[in-house]
Amino acid sequence: MEMLSFAIAALTALVVLYGPGCLLFRGLRFAWPLALACAPLASVSGYALVAALWGAAGVPCTATTVALPVILLYGLLLIGSKRGEQGGKPLRSSRFTWAMLALYVLAGLTVCLYVYGLSLGDPAAYYCRFDNQTHFNLARYFVDSQDWSVLHTTSGALADESQTGYYPAGWHLLVALIASLTGIELPIVMNALNGALSGVVYPLSSFALMHALFPTRRNVLLCGAFTAVGFACLPWVLLLKGQLLANLLSFSLVPAAVALTVSYVHAGARHHGKGLALCSILTIGFFGIAHPNGLFTALVFLAPFLIHTIADKLRHSRRLGPDSPWRRPLLVWFVGLAAAYALWQIMLFAPPLQQVVLYNNTGNLNLSWTEAAYAAAAFSLYPEQPPQWVLTIACIAGVIALVRQRRTWLAMPALYMLAVYAICRCVDAPYGLRTFLAGFWYSDPYRILCCAELFLVPIAALGLAAIASAVGRKLATPPPIKPIALVVGLFALVNFFPFYQEPPADRHSDVTGDHFVLTSGTAIGYMRYLIASGYDETEEQIYSAQEHAFVQRALDLIPEGALVINQPHDGSAFAYGIDGINTYFRHIDINGTTEQSRVIRDHLSEIASNPDVQQAVRDSGACYVLLLDQGVPFDEGVWLIQTGEDYQLGWQGLESLASATEGFELVLAEGDMRLYRITGIDGEENQ
Repeated sequence: MEMLSFAIAALTALVVLYGPGCLLFRGLRFAWPLALACAPLASVSGYALVAALWGAAGVPCTATTVALPVILLYGLLLIGSKRGEQGGKPLRSSRFTWAMLALYVLAGLTVCLYVYGLSLGDPAAYYCRFDNQTHFNLARYFVDSQDWSVLHTTSGALADESQTGYYPAGWHLLVALIASLTGIELPIVMNALNGALSGVVYPLSSFALMHALFPTRRNVLLCGAFTAVGFACLPWVLLLKGQLLANLLSFSLVPAAVALTVSYVHAGARHHGKGLALCSILTIGFFGIAHPNGLFTALVFLAPFLIHTIADKLRHSRRLGPDSPWRRPLLVWFVGLAAAYALWQIMLFAPPLQQVVLYNNTGNLNLSWTEAAYAAAAFSLYPEQPPQWVLTIACIAGVIALVRQRRTWLAMPALYMLAVYAICRCVDAPYGLRTFLAGFWYSDPYRILCCAELFLVPIAALGLAAIASAVGRKLATPPPIKPIALVVGLFALVNFFPFYQEPPADRHSDVTGDHFVLTSGTAIGYMRYLIASGYDETEEQIYSAQEHAFVQRALDLIPEGALVINQPHDGSAFAYGIDGINTYFRHIDINGTTEQSRVIRDHLSEIASNPDVQQAVRDSGACYVLLLDQGVPFDEGVWLIQTGEDYQLGWQGLESLASATEGFELVLAEGDMRLYRITGIDGEENQ
């Protein structure tokens, strides 16, 4: 039954992402393949705009009130464009283009099924990492509050100061919309949405970019279907680190956003000004909703593209004299890069971006310069991740082909990101340098390597096509199999071979020795191993399967919506988002919490004798206390890596609570898990 729910949720996600956007882009005379690939940019932007308007007006957000206005608006645009005479008929696509689109989707779904789908085990499985406190709880609060505005984001925890504000909540909005349409439980919806983004949205988006860059190079387009899903870290590391779910949505559409600009420039931006302006607004809006560093990622690619395009046009311009200095590409590149640098500096010092740009991320500075260079060349994030040398060879061949074709600009974004990745992993890299080069990505090597792999997809595809051409030239007689099929087949066999063997315990990486260790298998197999381990309910997580089941039983014993005081470090920080129990604390970080919450954290166990505690609990409306690790010492428990040994110092009021504590009645107990009813509020009877 859960598998059916997962399939329904995934199909609903695709309809939600592609339906309205296709109407808009068809209205703008896009061919169907490009309209499909770019549709989520318009769909998500439309949903977020309507949700923000309803949030300001106090109108409840539901599937009907949010999706229907977007469908009607984009549908009217399509109807109006068909009645107009200036736009002409939409472009048509060849059978080959449709076949390539299908191949990209098929390749994406195949890899997604192996790496992600079959690794879940249970469609409702969840992964307890620090960032998911935000993602799970915000998505749940969107559903409960029916306010889906990205300007009103909050977990809804009463312990937090009553402030709402902006957060790139496009992913969370989509979860709420799909849940509203289907009524399926949130963990399944979240997993289904992640699968749709990884297996369909990102491959289709990559197809759009490949088609924009190589519209007539059939062999390159064919190879792109395999290189788009061939880099192991993208998108899978986004489901492992954090999780970085906002970036998953954002990065999945970066290639499509770039493809839009490239297509308009090639078609003549001057003649399509209105369409370009509308698409630019939608794209900027999308990244503001999904995650802004997707916009900076797109700009890193577009800067050399636009400079190259301007230099080429000026070199062939009839309006310039034969001796004009602007015919010299080097001068145009110098001026263009200077302008890009100036814009970069302005953004670095822009007040709204300071919190991100100045974030000093030192947690991953663990490599020497030699190891950092190796990690960049092998596309490796983890000590035991097998290198992807076959992709490295393809990328080198691609760069050589670009130099020969005088399209060197296409290699610049990827090479830049690889260099930044190496720098952001090196222990000797200065903070100022990392901030300047990668501040827009929190100087986070996980995000930065994903950016590099985004830009390496077309380079690797061109490299495979170049290798196939070289093989064809070397063969004296026509081979029984075409060189392109031979090269792609060998690449797929080596790169996607479904195998990874965990090294023995005595061969694991050691912080005192070499960072990288020899392993058996492929990087794709390694990512499947990591995801399967992370989502495995038989493995102990901070919010374990037993604790999840205990909370489910607790929900059957307490009134609906009853407020429950909890200790978030024991895993209950995830209980609201996953199970819907109304917890008081929904994050282990206590910065920005209320004075009332401090009294409860420090002195809850004194409720029978302390009037201040009684008043604080009474004002909060709390009726129950949930403890999932009562009496468990730090060295025996399972915690988030952000939980330190001194975490109990801020939670004495809950840590000292026991079954015999006056003012509490034991309702449910199992192992070290407890549910208490609060009885010590001046004799008041709690329901």
